Amino acid sequence: MSLPNHSGPPPSNGTGGAKHLLDFVRDAREILLLAAGSVLFREGDPCRGAYFVEVGELLLTITAGERHLPVGSAHAGHLLGISSVVSGSDYQCTAEAARESKVTFVPAPEMRQYLQEHAEVCLFAAERLGAELLDLSDKAIRPLRLQPRYPK
Repeated sequence: MSLPNHSGPPPSNGTGGAKHLLDFVRDAREILLLAAGSVLFREGDPCRGAYFVEVGELLLTITAGERHLPVGSAHAGHLLGISSVVSGSDYQCTAEAARESKVTFVPAPEMRQYLQEHAEVCLFAAERLGAELLDLSDKAIRPLRLQPRYPK
């Protein structure tokens, strides 16, 4: 599938990158409808692409031993899997629909090419990834450190 024509530069104001990325994601992509409880992708699955949440909520969890730890949720407006797309790695968490949801799928090669061609949008994505990493540290890593290593 060829890339949509978004050859013009995104506007240089603070929201231009986000709007340009949103236009790209919504332009002729695969729409998926998820029933509550269905899994969009699992931690460790090969990354096929990124998912934009149009409607609904997805719970994000990681596995620690036999436990499934919540690391957050994704609501309308969230872009899931972008870190795996950029790094070319497997999905880093499991995304399960908390309620009926509608997501837009963008294949990884198209997403990477788009980010390579649009520096401002790529910077916006990098900023969001940094914010997600800080959020993950606060919600998952720090609480794990505070737990006793060998429970009595």
